[in-house]
Amino acid sequence: MKRNLLFCLIMFAVIVSGCSNKPKISEIFKTQLMKFLEEGAKTNAEASQGVSYLELREQVANTAAAYDLLSATWSTNFSVDCRKDFDKALQAWGLTLDLWNKKVNQKDEPTEPNINGYARYLAFGEKLLVIETHKWDYLVESYRGKKYIPFDENIRVLLTIAGVSFDSGRDKILRELQ
Repeated sequence: MKRNLLFCLIMFAVIVSGCSNKPKISEIFKTQLMKFLEEGAKTNAEASQGVSYLELREQVANTAAAYDLLSATWSTNFSVDCRKDFDKALQAWGLTLDLWNKKVNQKDEPTEPNINGYARYLAFGEKLLVIETHKWDYLVESYRGKKYIPFDENIRVLLTIAGVSFDSGRDKILRELQ
């Protein structure tokens, strides 16, 4: 009887220790995660305080590099939702830089059907972006009556989407690690 009780207690301990709700995280992942969270927080802070194109480009590059290293150590079954949020944030920061680069280099605003990446912006967030229509007397005749993505409004929108997505991912992963 004592033997059976002891066996049951040992099995219970093995089952409980093997079924912990806490994910098993490697030290390298934790280190890379902290680096990425720091870089992402800097990117958000710069974006919200006002930043130049060159400063944002450099900071997004730092954040993307940290995420690349983090991704290499990320377990496939760990915190999929927050990873999606981080992917969305990086995509939004990338689209922000792309749009801002077009503005700085005096390119045309993305215009339908797919001038300067119009379709790529729509695929990212048609319902989130500001989309306007060129007037019928617009200077470029082939753009008249076509929808386009204005630079300034959408740079702000994309930075907001990136910030919200990053913060959401950060909050989810920190809750999961507690």
